[in-house]
Amino acid sequence: MTTRHDVRRRLLTAATASVLALGLAACGEDTEPSPGGTTTPPVGTEPTTEPGSATPTEDATTTAPTGEPSGEETDQSALPPFEPAGTPRTSEPSGDLLLPVDLRVGDHEGYERVVIDLEGVGVPGWQTEYVTEAIEDGRGERVDVAGDAILSVYVSGTRYPHEGEAHYVSQGPVDGSDVIEEVHYLGTFEGLTQLFIGVDGGPADYRVLTLSNPARLVIDIAED
Repeated sequence: MTTRHDVRRRLLTAATASVLALGLAACGEDTEPSPGGTTTPPVGTEPTTEPGSATPTEDATTTAPTGEPSGEETDQSALPPFEPAGTPRTSEPSGDLLLPVDLRVGDHEGYERVVIDLEGVGVPGWQTEYVTEAIEDGRGERVDVAGDAILSVYVSGTRYPHEGEAHYVSQGPVDGSDVIEEVHYLGTFEGLTQLFIGVDGGPADYRVLTLSNPARLVIDIAED
């Protein structure tokens, strides 16, 4: 059984290894960080292939988020298939530490989407799984999340805003429109950004992918 302590230790170890690898790479030739990551399946389960990401098509300049989806976010041909609800998923970050700047929820044909916009060069890591209750890191308090199932999301490779730097993500629940009841963004604690997605009708299949230029983490929840 995966515990919150195991999740945090695994993600922090992965993030540290990624930073060390980037430091060594800086001594050689510069390379462009690639989106996505490798899935590490839980012990006792068959390996699964982690969803990839679309080829970046946007300019790398990042400004305050507008809330409008990009072309690569709406390109249906580039999207990977949904995976079973009961499969936890993990991917390592690549690039700089990223600052979360916005959270968006959108309704699409056949699924509902959560997008976390980030500022910086690279792509975030993540750990996702359905949990029986939502517990806020740091304070250890229970979070009331509307819905029949709760998808826990940790975004790794993130940071706090620097002094004088804007932070656009609002605290508190963001309403969904169909299969997603609401999304609770809880902020960043020790390099991990935590949020919970309340899902209507019980655990639903979902997919996770990263996009770059600018960096985004995308979670799609399948509708019945």
